[in-house]
Amino acid sequence: MDPVVDLVLRRHGFTSLNPVQSAAAEYVLSGKNVVVSSPTASGKTVVAEMAVLRALKQGKKAVYTCPLRALASEHYAEFKRLYPEYRTALSVGDFDSADAWAKDYDVIFTTYEKLDSILRHGAPWLSDVGVVVVDEVHEIDSERGPTIEVILTRFLLRGSVQIVALSATIPNAHELAQWLRAELVVSEWRPVKLREGVLHRKTVLFSDGSVAEIKGSSDDDLVAFVEDTLERNKQLLVFTMTRKNAESVARRLRPVVSRYVRSRSALRRVSEKILRALESPTSQCRELASCVADGVAFHHAGLVSRQRELVEDAFRKGEILVVVATPTLAAGVNLPAFRVLVHSVKRYGGYGYEAIPVREYKQMAGRAGRPRYDDHGEAVILARDEGQVQELFEHYVMGEPENVYSRLGTETALRFHTLALTATAPSVSQDLLQRFFSNTFYAVQYGDVDTVLQRVEGVVAWLEENGFVKVDSKVVATDLGKRTAQLYIDPFTAKSFVDYIKKPRFGEIAFLYTLVDTVELRPYPSVSRGEEPQLWQLAEEFRDEIPVDFHSWEFDDYLFLNKWKLTLILHAWVNEVHEDDILKQYDVSPGILRAYVTNAEWLAYALGELSKLLEEKRVWRYADIMAKRIHFGVKEELLDLVQLKGVGRVRARKLYNAGVRNLHDLKGADPALLAEVVGPKVAKELLRQVGRRITGSEEERMRSAALRDQTTLDMFTE
Repeated sequence: MDPVVDLVLRRHGFTSLNPVQSAAAEYVLSGKNVVVSSPTASGKTVVAEMAVLRALKQGKKAVYTCPLRALASEHYAEFKRLYPEYRTALSVGDFDSADAWAKDYDVIFTTYEKLDSILRHGAPWLSDVGVVVVDEVHEIDSERGPTIEVILTRFLLRGSVQIVALSATIPNAHELAQWLRAELVVSEWRPVKLREGVLHRKTVLFSDGSVAEIKGSSDDDLVAFVEDTLERNKQLLVFTMTRKNAESVARRLRPVVSRYVRSRSALRRVSEKILRALESPTSQCRELASCVADGVAFHHAGLVSRQRELVEDAFRKGEILVVVATPTLAAGVNLPAFRVLVHSVKRYGGYGYEAIPVREYKQMAGRAGRPRYDDHGEAVILARDEGQVQELFEHYVMGEPENVYSRLGTETALRFHTLALTATAPSVSQDLLQRFFSNTFYAVQYGDVDTVLQRVEGVVAWLEENGFVKVDSKVVATDLGKRTAQLYIDPFTAKSFVDYIKKPRFGEIAFLYTLVDTVELRPYPSVSRGEEPQLWQLAEEFRDEIPVDFHSWEFDDYLFLNKWKLTLILHAWVNEVHEDDILKQYDVSPGILRAYVTNAEWLAYALGELSKLLEEKRVWRYADIMAKRIHFGVKEELLDLVQLKGVGRVRARKLYNAGVRNLHDLKGADPALLAEVVGPKVAKELLRQVGRRITGSEEERMRSAALRDQTTLDMFTE
């Protein structure tokens, strides 16, 4: 037996490889490129482990890349647990870094964009990589597809790096294999048999021709299906298409699921942790905590990552019985259940309600059935009427997933990645560009390299016109072009920033609108008809500060109100409006607000870096302050205090209002006063951070002050 296979089997406690792993092992262990196309939970991760271990035993590094931070973290933790003898790292953060520290690690887990960023920075340790594993490679058909395609093309042209691409079941996996010059492993094998069907009037029509009666007491199909599942002592995943639907369905199921809860004390503990996930709980936090206390949870991008992790862990432990999620969960972490119910197969798109792709349904269905616990899993679509039953059955249950297609041919993708190609080489010739694009998935699928090269020619002309490259016989990136590529921002965004830097406006509104008016902060929040009058009124009030003339007859930005709404959200955030008030006023959720804040902070940093490059120090200083304010959600006067561990925007404001306005004030503050403001435990920790020792008498006064404060609070709340 190959020593790598032996090690994998021993660490997992397996006696043999499964059919998917066996079929791939021969190719992986001989160093060939491999594409594995198989269902969810078919053991593709073990194939990746074999490839990684082979590279490590040859003295090489391994890179594992996937679409989500949460997924990268999950794979990182699992590999580290199974193979502690290897130095394993997680790289998912700062895009403006080559992560030089990674040279000291054997295996690096990362996201697509972070790996692309590392390639742009020309990290020296990349020359030591022997294998790159690309998980969820079918995502090449998504908006992020061009990034996956460019990453793989770069490694493909290196020649010395083994490529292992893991995909869901797709009909044209052979095209991926042809592109990557790889061996192809296609399998329908699953460790747990999957039964798919359609539910209507408490009856499920399954794909094997069988019919099952749902034994729940309710006449409502959804409720009856939940009751039937919980009566069997099983768990259920419900997929809805929107965040609001996920929340409303979870609320609706609370009284039903509550009857089946087995461990209320465990759920209370999880519920309390969910409330404490933010410095100050929001209404959504309270809603989720209430649901979890009754054994049901909603799960979507609007939750902060800590809350999602708590829900996932409690579901895995069997404490939460039902999770109502948006489809992002199906493409993310490993969270199987005996049953999956697809609540709807339509969502709102650019042209009204659209049916979801079969591939997306199959990914959701693939979560049904828990290996080692269930002998089969059941995935069921909820039909709204009799006429839908056959339609859903034929299109989704019996349907084939769609082919995946290259998205590299769009001008936006070509602009972004062509600049990166020129910025990572001293110069780029026409021949080199032709060679690169001839080796893309686009070229394999369409065989029309000339068309894409014509588009690239237009992109290069635009880059030259705007100062990102110089063109002679070859294309050479300017300092602006190189820095833009390293900062991982679209050249259009960089041009907008350069325009701002040359004619800066230092007001908060002008600065924030400049950040918002970029591709990186899309999709923008939606604007309802009811919101429009107030948004226009506020736009009139701030007219002199908004850096666009929205009254001009030439103005045709149909997204202006969406951008303006996001500008106001960020403006409220940096001016310390309570988070719950922001969420209610602008109808956003904590997780979405966090995503906007994170991206806006990055853009503020990028604008500052371009200011530094252009030697505009005043703009750089302002951008630096604004980036910090966006990060912490505070006014400038609190920036000193929020640097302290354990001090967020709420606590910092309390300290400031109590007269503790900076670290110097903190060091000389009365410990009893601090205890009244933030509690004795936090007060002691803050004083420790500034090197202040507390005497015994001071500690006694702190306890008394905290007790006095609690007594006053009790009087007001009785």
